[in-house]
Amino acid sequence: MNGYSPRVSLDEDARAELDRLQSVHRLREPRVVDGPQGPRIVVDGTSVLDLASNDYLSLANDPRLAAAARTSLDEDGVGAGASRLVAGNHRRHVMLEQGLADWLELPPGSVRAFGSGYAANVGVLSALLGPDDVVLSDELNHASIIDGCRLSRAHVRVFAHRDLAALEQMLVDTAGKKRLVVSESLFSMDGDLADLVGLAALCKRHGAALMLDEAHAIGTRGPEGRGEAAACNVTPDLLVGTCGKALGSYGAFVASTPAITRLLWNRARSLVFSTALPPMISAATLAAIHIVRGSDGAARRKTLADHGRSLRGRVPKLGGIADGAIAPLVVGDDRSAMALSAKLF
Repeated sequence: MNGYSPRVSLDEDARAELDRLQSVHRLREPRVVDGPQGPRIVVDGTSVLDLASNDYLSLANDPRLAAAARTSLDEDGVGAGASRLVAGNHRRHVMLEQGLADWLELPPGSVRAFGSGYAANVGVLSALLGPDDVVLSDELNHASIIDGCRLSRAHVRVFAHRDLAALEQMLVDTAGKKRLVVSESLFSMDGDLADLVGLAALCKRHGAALMLDEAHAIGTRGPEGRGEAAACNVTPDLLVGTCGKALGSYGAFVASTPAITRLLWNRARSLVFSTALPPMISAATLAAIHIVRGSDGAARRKTLADHGRSLRGRVPKLGGIADGAIAPLVVGDDRSAMALSAKLF
């Protein structure tokens, strides 16, 4: 047999699904970026203004991150060589976790680094919940949270977006079970904020645990950029953050108690069975944390907030919080959205 020949039915099914997506204007193809990230990037050979990036603090191409990565590359090589639990737990990973814990004002051993935000959410939810438990999830939570809830095999209850009354009724209805409330803090599509004080109060009153995904708030909000939970003086039982957005690098982390993060070594399959991050990536992330915590980080957060307000002043129909980096514009059906995207490009 020459070449790869999949079963015909699979190929036919794939073609049919592609045709269906095309017919409902949901078929997307990735464009190709050349060069570094920045306010303007080269996409498919054309220089364009980038309004789609999550490099919120413009650190992805910062020379200080590049220098840290280059030093690690010279000293440690490229790949980690194994999963962290086998032989890939590099000193750089440990230093990153220590740096994250210090930044978040948590005890040593309270942070576990993952390969991505998706891996972190899927790993922690499936590791800590089971068929006898209940997870209560905001309806607009990220796909990684939805998939983690499903993989946990827990009973999933979805409450209307930011509806604390509906959530409280669910907590009353599920009394007597182990329950975990899961929400983003700054929502990734609508750009609005969860009522973290209200969520924490409900969880405390009903004996439930609270998990917050701070992917879009870490680095951009709160004291020293520690996120919206820190801004609200809320300490969740589980905090998930990413390093590939405001921190300009890659990877993610889960912050909790030392006992829980230790358990993740053995139960979080997306951690146990994945090759570890390249050490140079951890070095770059640690350099980003130092920047974010300092005066430069504070200045970048102010610039980001100023840009958010300025953009909304020019395009009044944009949604999201006034100073937020996520500014959605609802234009109608899928055909209209795809046509507008092409026109803007």
